Amino acid sequence: MLHSLYRYTVFRMFYMSESNSNVCIWNESRIRKIIEILFKTHNVDLDEFILKNALDKVHSVPNYFEILTAIILSQNTSDRNAIRAFNNLKTVLKEITYENITIVDESVLKSAIRVAGLANRKSRILKELAVILQKNPHYLKDLERMDVKEARKRLLELPGVGLKTADVFLLMVLKKPTFPIDTHINRVVKRLGITSSSDRYEDVRMKIVNYLNNDIDSLAALHLLLIVHGRRICTARKPRCYHCTLSDLCCRNL
Repeated sequence: MLHSLYRYTVFRMFYMSESNSNVCIWNESRIRKIIEILFKTHNVDLDEFILKNALDKVHSVPNYFEILTAIILSQNTSDRNAIRAFNNLKTVLKEITYENITIVDESVLKSAIRVAGLANRKSRILKELAVILQKNPHYLKDLERMDVKEARKRLLELPGVGLKTADVFLLMVLKKPTFPIDTHINRVVKRLGITSSSDRYEDVRMKIVNYLNNDIDSLAALHLLLIVHGRRICTARKPRCYHCTLSDLCCRNL
């Protein structure tokens, strides 16, 4: 009996560990399988995203400063609150330009964007950005002709522009191959086992970009789908694993 128990234990240790390791071997086809499954799972409402609201208000010539403002407002808050703050700001200023941000009273600016949180910090950043870009009005436009590495470096030199903000602007606005990672995406990819729990922002970003071979459309689709999946199914608390259509691909790193 002890011999049988020993054999069973060895069997589980060897074969189950082998099975789990296979689940966590990721490549392009498995990442694309995620996109395929999540497209069928979720009805993505783009109106829930701040960027869609900002881009909807752009006419023939994109106002990159207005779009960057919207992304900054979304920092450390929900898209819902960022959209409200953005619309408030549009109502107050009529048009979000360097000049209008520069001349508006800071108390008025803070009041308009307060719903997005961190109003003191964000109003200061917008003021600083407006001054810098007013002196160099082609700064954001010039990013169009740069490769992603150079454009990213230039964006990160601006006040208030961190890694995620830069990557959102580059991928979703300028259509350059990078991958923005928010809290939802970071949680989902680590639970799936695409990245390890110790991976930092840059590690995660580069793994996804490399898996998808710089395919801009796929990177943008995966970005939106993982956010929605993280909001609806793979939530921070009490993830709905039994309702998850990715369960066959998931390493269940909970």
